[in-house]
Amino acid sequence: MLSAPEQKDCSMEIQCECGKFRAKLHGLPRNTPGRLVCYCEDCQMYLRHLRRTDLLDANGGTEVIPAYPADVEILQGREHLRCTRLTATGTYRFSTSCCNTPVVNTRPGEPWAGFLRCVYTAGETRALDPALGQVRSRIMGRDAQGTPPAGTPEKFNLKAVLTVLPFMLKGKILGKSKASPFFEDDGRTPIVTPRVLTQAERQAARGA
Repeated sequence: MLSAPEQKDCSMEIQCECGKFRAKLHGLPRNTPGRLVCYCEDCQMYLRHLRRTDLLDANGGTEVIPAYPADVEILQGREHLRCTRLTATGTYRFSTSCCNTPVVNTRPGEPWAGFLRCVYTAGETRALDPALGQVRSRIMGRDAQGTPPAGTPEKFNLKAVLTVLPFMLKGKILGKSKASPFFEDDGRTPIVTPRVLTQAERQAARGA
């Protein structure tokens, strides 16, 4: 649990690797469930498609530190964003065209913007890990490469639910899914036309 001084409202900047895309996350580190790792096949497939397997951990895990969409303010570089969907109904996955940095995974109408750990590199965000501590939850161990850390469930477990559920419920109550900078004013249309992977592209990424 964060100490009292660390729980105060604040903001943190994130950026892509080259710095052309920058955004501010308001309310962090208070408004986040913390460091989470997902080993699901989709997350692995996406980073393989981007040719960014360097961002997967030793077992194929992707670390994310979520924020509320309504707490996100794009500072610069919106024009560098691109959007990928693994399927026509899949998650909207935003990355940058300037340096091929995966930025965030999100869906319209949900109080969830899963920012990848690699974008938390701007200025004071380097102190984020000490503030958040260790990884709080790991999920989808059935898709992991090799043997994931002890306690990782095959899919989800009670710990994973209790880590994320309060964040999601609070976001729903406070309307934190609205005014997402990744969707137009209608709340449904992404600001960048998504590119949906073909079956061949998915198969190539799966077998990479």
